[in-house]
Amino acid sequence: MKNKYGIIQKIFAVVVLLLILNFFFACGIYYFEREAQPEGFGSVRAAMWYVFITLTTIGYGEIYPITFGGRLFSGLTMITGSLIGLICFIWIIWGILKVFLKKSGWELRKIERQENRENQNSGF
Repeated sequence: MKNKYGIIQKIFAVVVLLLILNFFFACGIYYFEREAQPEGFGSVRAAMWYVFITLTTIGYGEIYPITFGGRLFSGLTMITGSLIGLICFIWIIWGILKVFLKKSGWELRKIERQENRENQNSGF
């Protein structure tokens, strides 16, 4: 399989970004919730699981933050997860449209119009 559009690098970049965000939000939630809920957020690893579930917008509901800081970080996590999902959705739709427009000859017509304009401007 050819990597014509750099899709492997793009997917890798998204995965790395999600891992970094997961760790960042997990540290924040762990900092605020570790004393209030040691059974749910007793380690960064447990907080990372909570953040993963929240970023993917699944949200089981078995554990949830009760402190203001934890709720703030959870809200930011939810918004970030929704935005990442929206961006990925737009990215996929744009890729499909780009392939469709190429196959329909839209780009060829666009290039022909540009060439016609250049020819008219140069006096030919």
